[in-house]
Amino acid sequence: MIFYGTKSKHIKNDRISNVDCQNCNTTVSMNYSVYEKYAHIYWIPFFPVKKLTFAECNSCKKTFEQKDFSAPIKQKIHHSMGRISSPLWMYSGIFIIAGFFLFGMYSSVQKEKDTSTFIKDPKVGDVYFLNSTKGFYTSVKISEVSKDSLTIFLNDMEIDNKTNIDKIDIDTNYKNKSNVSKKEMQKLYDESKIFEIKRN
Repeated sequence: MIFYGTKSKHIKNDRISNVDCQNCNTTVSMNYSVYEKYAHIYWIPFFPVKKLTFAECNSCKKTFEQKDFSAPIKQKIHHSMGRISSPLWMYSGIFIIAGFFLFGMYSSVQKEKDTSTFIKDPKVGDVYFLNSTKGFYTSVKISEVSKDSLTIFLNDMEIDNKTNIDKIDIDTNYKNKSNVSKKEMQKLYDESKIFEIKRN
């Protein structure tokens, strides 16, 4: 269940003078208040919706909503209020989403850079994540490195979700050994069959 809605925040108080009150029919001063309405999800502000203005007569204490302002009151409040920018915190949700997006992009680019570096200089303990049978993924772990070849442990398990491949990267799954040349591993990487190399 998603909790969402709108809330209001008071952002300005001020006063205007020499205006006619429609309620007590006298020339008075009025205090006005400006509120900003904003949308939130799980109480995290996402974006401003609209500004609400209220004015109170200092004589009869009648409070007027913006839709009830006379033209002179509306004009004086407009000049007094000036340009009010929405507080940046009202965009917090958008900033958070943008931050996660940018972090995800950075992590993806960094993984690609690391993998392109690690494939050229394999180390014991490196885990290679690769495409297995169609729609499935698995991994191998390097146990020995020689001049032209690698001794690897094969993962007995496969998984159908690339993003969850870490779930099968556990020591008990690596039982069978095999030998492979460095050139063959490079070829698998060049063919995009090896999509990530993890180094601890």
